[in-house]
Amino acid sequence: MKIGVIGTRGFPGIQGGIETHCMELYTRVAETSGHNITVYRRKPYLDPMNRNAQFPNIRFVDFRVPRNKFLETFLHSFVSTVHALFQGYDIIHYHNTGPGFFIPLLLFSKVRVVFTYHNVSYTQKKWNFAARRFLAISERVSMRNSDFVIFISEVIKTEMLNKYPVRSHRVIFNGVNIPSKSHASDYLELLNLKVNGYVIAVGRFLEEKGFDYLIKSFSKAMVSGYRLVLAGDTDYPTEYSDRLRALAREHDVILTGFIKGEQLNQIFSHARLFIMSSFEEGLPIALLEAMSYDIDVLVSDIPANLQIGLDPDDYFRVGDEDNLKTRIIEKLKGNKKRSFSGILASRFNWDRIAAETANIYEQLTT
Repeated sequence: MKIGVIGTRGFPGIQGGIETHCMELYTRVAETSGHNITVYRRKPYLDPMNRNAQFPNIRFVDFRVPRNKFLETFLHSFVSTVHALFQGYDIIHYHNTGPGFFIPLLLFSKVRVVFTYHNVSYTQKKWNFAARRFLAISERVSMRNSDFVIFISEVIKTEMLNKYPVRSHRVIFNGVNIPSKSHASDYLELLNLKVNGYVIAVGRFLEEKGFDYLIKSFSKAMVSGYRLVLAGDTDYPTEYSDRLRALAREHDVILTGFIKGEQLNQIFSHARLFIMSSFEEGLPIALLEAMSYDIDVLVSDIPANLQIGLDPDDYFRVGDEDNLKTRIIEKLKGNKKRSFSGILASRFNWDRIAAETANIYEQLTT
């Protein structure tokens, strides 16, 4: 079977939840099923160290598009779809609504279309009116013209099925790998951090992540002996990302930038507490990664986080600086030992997710 994948910036080593999702999913599907998978990538994001990385039964098709938040996804999805029309794919799998705008170009071909809905992107504050309108139209186009829709959360499924008729659908969560924790601390020493002496948050610098009020809450908490670390960056410089960096400097917050590999392993392995302050999520991979390290967690009480099924004292009222401040103090005064291996193995297992996705492909082509 030949499968095309459109809607990711690419992998390996590229920041983003969809990028992590696609790498974990397709490397497994390709290796276990033997299907030939083509992943369409965006050249501006490819690290020279990883550009020529090879995976069994996976090929990459790379197109250069301008690194522009308004045009990039549109142009890349268009040229990728046109290219895909002439490749004889059995399945084309689109990820998220922007790329799905071009699904109708495939209606007169024999290819079957799978669409994964990761998050409701047109509510994000980084978009202007025209972009939000385009994404809303793309949502409708994607939902109505796909042969099969995969939702990564029950929350998104419920919202979308109340709006659109869908031919076939299934909820398949994101997954997470159980890591081998790092015993090294040289990267921490470089950042002037102590083992178990810091709190971390991870993600792109978007308003929806709530990093600004997290910084203010942590500063108000005045917890002696702990630093706040933000691991992540912005795809494009914005007024918000500039303000966030200035706020971080003002409150002595450590900004690591986008990190991966051993550096990210050390940051997770030795953290005292993980905080997710988001106003919106699909199904938060960063939270699952923190749980895989058995770090104590504190997350906003949005539906996407509530569906994970954490303990009541792991949640705080979203957007409430004072409530978050109080919960940070309580968490750091306590010594709650965590073990999330059971819930991760049963609900967020990449091997099972890959098997379920491959089964959908086979159902559509038999």
